[in-house]
Amino acid sequence: MITSSRITRNAGRTIPCFCAVVVVLLMVAVGPVDAATLFFNTSDSQFTPGVDNQGWWGNVATNNDPNDDYITGSFTSQANETRSFFTFDLSSLSQTALSATLEVVRYSYLSPDPSETLGLFDVTTDAATLNNNTGPDAAIFADLGSGTTYGTFVIPAYSFSNTETLTFPLNAGAIANINASTGFFSIEGALLSLNPSNNYEFVFNTASGFGIQRLIVETAASSAVPQPSTLLLLGVGGLVSLAGTILRRKA
Repeated sequence: MITSSRITRNAGRTIPCFCAVVVVLLMVAVGPVDAATLFFNTSDSQFTPGVDNQGWWGNVATNNDPNDDYITGSFTSQANETRSFFTFDLSSLSQTALSATLEVVRYSYLSPDPSETLGLFDVTTDAATLNNNTGPDAAIFADLGSGTTYGTFVIPAYSFSNTETLTFPLNAGAIANINASTGFFSIEGALLSLNPSNNYEFVFNTASGFGIQRLIVETAASSAVPQPSTLLLLGVGGLVSLAGTILRRKA
């Protein structure tokens, strides 16, 4: 005959075994958050409704806020130059960036030279002021041509396209600033190869907000983070452990 006290002692042996199973399940459920590829667009969090967070500032030419053309180069001479900018809302970026690439629709190349050199730089002008690009503004224009370099890129002459893109892998300086950013992050573009003898010299000529203007960020895997299912298992494991302690005391 099996007595109730024997049942209690058997239950006391079973409880720790079940707890061990719970621990194993917890070890499986808690794992690292995978690395990811994230896309941030100039159309996110627009400062001016219907206008992407991109454009140009000139040292002579006057622009206006609704214009999201990002033409980069010069009219008639270097004395009449435009420099472009792209702004991205990185407030949702929580993982560490390992690499980043600027990708934009190329539009047209307007220059007698077989290639042009584009420099990308940081921007110290705050994003709201930068995107209210009614100018000219000498201080903002100077900011867009100086500071931390994010890379220098030789662009061979190309045919017009409002769908094909150009990509620019950003350097370590850009990655550091991306990881330090807690909100809007801006990139400036300037032609470093302007030729005084050229009347017109542009990349991204006749650009607009149509198509792709984005920052692609590759992130690192983060440390282990308990998921909701894990927290539930933790609760169950705690209750089971408590039950086992009570039953052993009764035995």
